[in-house]
Amino acid sequence: MYKLDIHSNKETVDQALYQLDVAIKLAKKEKDKILELVVGYGSSGGTHKIRTAVIEKLDEYKEKKKIKGYISGSDIDFGAKHIEFLKIAPEFYNLEKSANKGVIYVKC
Repeated sequence: MYKLDIHSNKETVDQALYQLDVAIKLAKKEKDKILELVVGYGSSGGTHKIRTAVIEKLDEYKEKKKIKGYISGSDIDFGAKHIEFLKIAPEFYNLEKSANKGVIYVKC
């Protein structure tokens, strides 16, 4: 799994979205199935702006079939969103991850 932290260096939203695009391309090139994005969750440091922009971009990428799907750490609870994500990423079922609200997992 490829991991990218796009909030710890006080990135701007534009920088974060650029890093997201590069990370998706790299994950596909390296044939990684899951990309772990650390985007932050709180309102300190503007991480909520990065998180919101990343989710909007991921929705766009999913619609354009650039990614297969994604799930926020706050949705890892075996609820509806989690079950839907497992349908496209069954290998994620075996990952022992805590529900970190500041992380988004992307199926490339």
